[in-house]
Amino acid sequence: MKAMPRPARPLDTAAADRLCAVAAEAFAARGLEGASLNGILSRARMGKGSFYHRFADKAALHDWVTERLSTALLREIRPPQPPTLTRQSFRDELVGLLARLGHVALTRPELMDLGRMFHNSADAPPERAITTVRRAVNDWIGGVLETGQALGTVRTDLPPDLLTALAITTLTTIDQWALNSKNDTTTRSATATTAIGIFWNLITSDEETA
Repeated sequence: MKAMPRPARPLDTAAADRLCAVAAEAFAARGLEGASLNGILSRARMGKGSFYHRFADKAALHDWVTERLSTALLREIRPPQPPTLTRQSFRDELVGLLARLGHVALTRPELMDLGRMFHNSADAPPERAITTVRRAVNDWIGGVLETGQALGTVRTDLPPDLLTALAITTLTTIDQWALNSKNDTTTRSATATTAIGIFWNLITSDEETA
């Protein structure tokens, strides 16, 4: 009877952290297609044999990095779930989320590579992890806005789908600027916060801005 191949041992923590950081930087800078797998493996000090025991291909590595970084980012920023928001907590919860995002940008800059991967993978096929993340982000934004409309916090003179599309486009623009600006991190964070404040004033109801 032919022996079954032994499954590859999990990467130790240091090797996994190194591979994730190197791959995320490459994918953030050049996208899935443009990133060099040979370059990633060389910088991560991993042999091809070891890599292919654990990953089917470069796309599988991209999925692994996406899932690892998104899990870490969610743990740091703790986004509120739309059904838990109230009229009294709505703005404070979202301001708190932005504050946590700003803190992550200052203290965990490696997690910002996920944002760059997010933006340069807009055409990724539906089975890729980054597409799942994109869908989850867009659904969360839509859920928050619908909840805000129901609570009377967000303007209701625009249909939810149009308001969500405007929000996604605006927030994407702000995020891309913050990720790619040559200004120092503190300045980028402060400017992005100002831009989001302007956006907030555009989407809130007259009662909230009165």
